[in-house]
Order: sequence, then structure tokens, then C-alpha cells
Amino acid sequence: MDKAHASDQHDRHQHHLSRRGFFKAAATATVATAAGGALAACSPTAPAADGNASDKAKAAFEAAAAPIEPVEAPASWDVEADVIVVGSGGGGMTGSVRLADAGMSVIMLEKNEKTGGTTSYGGMFVNLGGHRMANEVEWAYPTYPYDPNAVVTYINDLQQMTVDPELLYAMAVEGPQCIDWMADAMDVPWAPSSKGPSGMKSLYWDGQITAKNSIEINHYPFEIMTETAKAHGVDIRTNTEALALVMDGGTVVGIKAKTPDGEKFFHGKKAVLLTAGGFEMNRAMLAKYTPTCLRGIVNVATPPYNDGACIRMGLGAGADLSGYDSVACFDGSVEWEPYDEFATAMNAHVNKDGNQAVRQPWLLINRTGQRVPFLSTAGSSYPFLNTDPNTLVTALTDQGAVEMSQPGGRTYVCFDSKFEQLVGDNFFKQSVCRVGKVIPDDDPLIDRVPEWQRDWRNAFQIMVDAGAVKECDTIEELEQELGLREGVLVKAVEDWNKACEAGEDSVPTYKYDPEWLIPIGDPPYYGAKIGGNLFATKCGLRINPQMQVIDVEGAVIEGLYAGWHTAGGSNGENNIAGKPFNGLFGDVGLSFVGGYMAAGAIIDAQA
Repeated sequence: MDKAHASDQHDRHQHHLSRRGFFKAAATATVATAAGGALAACSPTAPAADGNASDKAKAAFEAAAAPIEPVEAPASWDVEADVIVVGSGGGGMTGSVRLADAGMSVIMLEKNEKTGGTTSYGGMFVNLGGHRMANEVEWAYPTYPYDPNAVVTYINDLQQMTVDPELLYAMAVEGPQCIDWMADAMDVPWAPSSKGPSGMKSLYWDGQITAKNSIEINHYPFEIMTETAKAHGVDIRTNTEALALVMDGGTVVGIKAKTPDGEKFFHGKKAVLLTAGGFEMNRAMLAKYTPTCLRGIVNVATPPYNDGACIRMGLGAGADLSGYDSVACFDGSVEWEPYDEFATAMNAHVNKDGNQAVRQPWLLINRTGQRVPFLSTAGSSYPFLNTDPNTLVTALTDQGAVEMSQPGGRTYVCFDSKFEQLVGDNFFKQSVCRVGKVIPDDDPLIDRVPEWQRDWRNAFQIMVDAGAVKECDTIEELEQELGLREGVLVKAVEDWNKACEAGEDSVPTYKYDPEWLIPIGDPPYYGAKIGGNLFATKCGLRINPQMQVIDVEGAVIEGLYAGWHTAGGSNGENNIAGKPFNGLFGDVGLSFVGGYMAAGAIIDAQA
């Protein structure tokens, strides 16, 4: 499609906006529903009316990040098992099943009504090879045959040597084993994400959901995994919230939990495994342990999970932390709510597909008017872009870091009414989760996808109606709506259009491909403040290669194990968005591997 064709799409855009009645009716219900009914609880606290109220807000903020002290063992236990597992996401599932298969009694606690947690929102098991499927096609990265030492060197070099090399080596060895074990023990039908040997770098559950939808993509697999866990003998207790560790002397021996029948004490005779995620939803913890990252985070994509409670329990038991100032963020998240200093919970909206409209090579600037680079997922004629099909797609997290590190932690995106056709046709040839998805009516799995999620334009219109994306008749008006200084956006658009007319980008570095130079001139105009789309925190309890939690003096806290993302350090220190691609196994894969490794260590300790 040439530029002239692109500029003729205004009529189609107007037709799209004529459907606004449907979008407005859906906006309140769908966004709240997608967030698991948690948005009311996640809304920022009201500004303090006086000094006393401000003091109370500050105290509540500090309390939300405070350690949770352990409690003493009761005279008698309400429930007993060999191992108590807290959290039913990826790590909870693999850990519980592996332990049960080793002959141990296992109780898995989940505070929500359904299993899966944050892992249900992810879809890909990112890896560097070493498993059977990769070996069959002779693929591994950075070298084949698969070499854990090469993996450690590659990953730790990217993360400035801040990862514990022995822990990273254990991950590199056991990660591929986890993939094969899940296929064998849990009947997981792994499939490559794309054709060719390098497609092995991202595995997904074959038939998990329509390929056109990427919201809560693992919900269906978790329904199956839950039944698998039960069949293997795991006792799953939903609506059961862990409140505190139970300690006897210096050893963790159980969990105090809130159940539908009141508070109960669960005895873990051999171990307690914490694998309930990180602290994405806990703004107070983000401010305390990942302050640089928080500055650029604008949205959490996986509510209502991960409030950091298990990490706070570990801190109460004397645990150390690792992975300070490290998170996993994608690019192009729009700012839904204004900043509130003492809001204890993060803003959270599951509206991922709507973000595709802003995650394209439009005009991107910071608040000074300086152009911001755009890193492609599909490659370009320019050498700075990732064009090697064998490597991981790092542009998503790298772009997240670019947008998060701008002045004020925000990047400003601007485009015009041609966006619908350009995104719909994937004119910019983006890949992975930057493609506008429309699920065809004849898709055999369409019933698994709520109606509003079947077309990326629906979710985009929700953002417009909510004011997260600004829609204006003039650039001057858009500039004001975005809160930019007078003349900043006007000048940026003028310079952009001159470059488009010349057919050559005018910035000295990170130049756009000439075909990306689409002039901005067809109203209405659209803009948004964008930044990091937080998927996972990488700061958590310090562990050793046996997944045992370590205290501040470097000693093991007996009886206590942690899986990622309750454990920290997988991405090293000061990793603002999660390079490479959120770490060695992404986020979903990392959860699975953490539970698998912890279970293996518990089994070995009993041998």
C-alpha cells in the first residue's frame, strides 16, 4: 500500500467511529471484567484533604510494603501435608505435580476462585533450546549443540554480570528438562511458535486458544492443568489466602491461611514452597524496590494477582532480596490514570490488543520534542534493528526500556486517521503482539474469546472513550490534551511531515525506514502518553541454585523454597524492562521452570 492509498482511508475510519455506541456500552463492563473485577480496588486513592489525612495515606503506603512477620506454630495443626505450595500459577502447577509424582502429599493454596494467576495471561515458553523438539531440528542459541555454559555467558553479558552464575547455570540445565517433563508428565502438547528451526525459541500450548487472541491466552491450558494436578493427587484449595509463614525456631514449618471456613494452620512437614508471583499490583513495593522502573511504568496488564504478599512473608522471616530495580515490561502501554503519590495499588487494565494501534512506528517524541527511537520486531533495512531470525525478539522489551527512560518516564505518540487501515493491514510488518488482531467468525475457537476482544479496534475505541488515547481535531488541541508545552508537538509534526515529503528521515541515528514515513495530516489526530506495560517484577526473595530462600546473612532459611517470580535475581540488577525478552525463559516459562526446580530440590533433600 503506498502513501496515497494510506491517505484515502478517512471514510473507513468514520464508519469505524459510527460504531461508538457499542464501544461505549462495552467500555465500563469489559475493562472492569477483564481486570478480574479488581479495578475498583486498584483505583488511586483520593488526594489528601489535610495534613492528617496525608499522614494516614503515607502510613498506609509504607504498611503496604512492610514485612509480614511469621507466627508461632500452633499446639495442633488444622491440615497437614508433606509440602504446602502457595500459588497455582505455572510454578505452582509444575512444582505440585512433580512433588506428588515423587510420592509426597501436596496441598496447593490459591487465594482466588480459579487457578492460573498471572501465568494465565501469557502464552509463550521462551527458551534457548536443549529440549527434545529443539534437538530434533538441531537448533539452540547462542550455539548448537545446546551448551549451558554458553547460555550463562550470553545472558549474563546482557545483564552486566549481575546474575548469580551458578543459579543461572542451574536454570540453563533444568529449563529444557522442564519442557520435556511437562510434555511427558503433564501431557502438554508443545508446538513451535513459527515455522523453521528458530520457531523453537517460543513454544506454546498447541490449540490453547485462537491464534488471533492474546488476552488470558493460557486460561484454557490451566483448566486442563488443574484437572491434571488433581489426577496426580494434588489437593487444590482455592479461595484460600496465605496470611503468614509459620516458624518453629528458625525453620519454616507451615502457613497460616484464611479459608472459607475461617483461619487455619497448614503444616508443611517437609517444606513450604512460595510461588505466588511478584508485586506488580503493589505500588508501594514498586516504589521501594524498583523505583527507577516505577517512574516509567504506566499500566499493569495482569490484575488482580501479584500483590507481593509472599515476598513480604519471606522478608518477615529474615530473607534477603535480589533483582533490585528489575522488571519485565513491554512497550506501548497507555497512561489510563493520573499519578497519585500514595496510591498503594497500581492502575491495571487488561486491554492488550487495543494497544496495537499505538505500538507502531508513528511519530514518537519525549516532552522536549526529541524523536524517540522505534525498535522493530520484523527487521528493517537499517542495521540497528534485529534481523537475525535465530535470536529472541528483544524489540518488545528494548522498546519498553526506551519509552520508560525518557524525561518524566513517558513517551508521546502521535498519528492520524489513517491508523486503522495501516494497523489492520499490518503495513509496518510488525510481528508477535504488535499485530492488529481480528478473529474471523469461522474460527473454531472463537467462543473462548469475549466479543469485545475479537477485534483490536474495539479495545482501541475503549481507550479513546476512556480518554487514555486523545482524539482531537487539530494538532494544537492534541498538544494541549497531552500536557506538552506549547509548540512542542506542533514543531515535531512539522519536522516529521518535512521528512515524509523528502522521503528520508531527518534524525541522525535510529532512522526510520523510508516506507514508515507516513505524513500526519488527516484529522482527527490521535495521541497518548505511553510507557512500560508491566508484566512481571524481577525483584524478589534471594535464593540459591536449590531454590532455597537465603537470609540477609547468607544462610539458608530452613524449610522455605521459592519459585519465580516470588524469587528474584533471574534478570539481575537494574534491568529496567527485562532484556533479553524478560529473561532466560520469558515470564510464563520462568514460572514453570521455577516450580519444577524447587520441587526437584525438595525431592533431593529427602533422598
